[in-house]
Amino acid sequence: MTDVVIVGGGIAGASAACKLAAGGLSVVLLEKQESYNDLVRGEWLAPWGIREAQRLGVYDCFGAGGAWEIREWMTWDEAVDPHEVEAVDMTRFIPGIGGPYSFPHHQVCELMAAQAVDSGATLIMNAAKIEVKAGRRPSVSYLTPEGAREEIRPKLVLGATGRGCTVGRQVGITMRNHMHHWGGGVMIEGLDDWPADVQAMGTEGDVMFMVFPQGYGKARLYLNFGVKDSRKYRGPGAMDRFLGAFELECLPDRGRAVVESRQAGPLSVWPSVSSVPEGPPLTEGVVLIGDEAGNADTVLGTGLSCAMRDARTVCDILLEGDDWSPPVFEPYVKEREFRLSRLDFGAQIISRLHVEFGPAAVERRRRVRKLMAKNFAAQVTGLLNMVAPEEVPEFGFSEFFAERLFRESA
Repeated sequence: MTDVVIVGGGIAGASAACKLAAGGLSVVLLEKQESYNDLVRGEWLAPWGIREAQRLGVYDCFGAGGAWEIREWMTWDEAVDPHEVEAVDMTRFIPGIGGPYSFPHHQVCELMAAQAVDSGATLIMNAAKIEVKAGRRPSVSYLTPEGAREEIRPKLVLGATGRGCTVGRQVGITMRNHMHHWGGGVMIEGLDDWPADVQAMGTEGDVMFMVFPQGYGKARLYLNFGVKDSRKYRGPGAMDRFLGAFELECLPDRGRAVVESRQAGPLSVWPSVSSVPEGPPLTEGVVLIGDEAGNADTVLGTGLSCAMRDARTVCDILLEGDDWSPPVFEPYVKEREFRLSRLDFGAQIISRLHVEFGPAAVERRRRVRKLMAKNFAAQVTGLLNMVAPEEVPEFGFSEFFAERLFRESA
């Protein structure tokens, strides 16, 4: 009998498969792709997410899959004189961990899936039209490439299909969604003149930009932009417009290194939606993990770290005993609700600061930066990128703090 079926072979699902199979459970991992390909997903893992990867036993998959340590963070911005931009040392936040990782998402997932198989899990790729039914004896069915429908009746289903929430929607778990802006991303190569261990972000004109090097001249580029520009980076000439958006006064040499780079993967754009579950992210026989269980705005960059925390927490519960009824997952539900509330709050502050445009927004950023320079406590939200949410001081998550941050900057 199958103990656990995991629907979704991304970071959350594949890492959970590794942990559970290594713990002796019978695991089936279903992935809808025929093979792991670049789908333009998050490719940045915070130091606290790296610590979760170590606890899950999948840390080596990142190194073997091409993970690149980022050691410094530069924030270039039209509200800041380029000569005043200072590098933030990203290796100092969690002793023994180092800086965050930038990595090829699909390559790491492929290695995790292989590790799960080596530990005894069954991997089924190209599983189409997956259907999940909750209950004390849940069922999962899918179409094979030959068109046959196969069914598995495990003890438990883990839904890990990401922001599409395929499993959650089928079992009646609803989300409260909010969209502040749009985002887009692409892999590039030929970025040889960019410092290899420096990530960058900033805002100028009508875009917020991000550059995450992955070594050897490769990098993942992201743009965040307003809803009115939702179609700007689609259709003929989209890649030229995307790279052209990095020709910015605030970047060294007007961003020439980025503008002259070459496309090395698909360009994708999406509405940057935050989703908060309207109840527990589980029901009888089904537990959601990763983005499927709710997520903060992608501007924060903590989605993969959350996925690792979810996988580790739920796997620990499953490996502790035979009772897998909903009440047993209450610690997971409470911790995740607390974590997501903090991340969502922090993402709203960052979105307001960096993904709003025009003269008033520029002045707001300029004033907030001056406030942060005078009062280090005002920078507390930035810690969310580095350390786990529970380790960030509580005062940074109050409406009073947010109101004072923006009011005093005015």
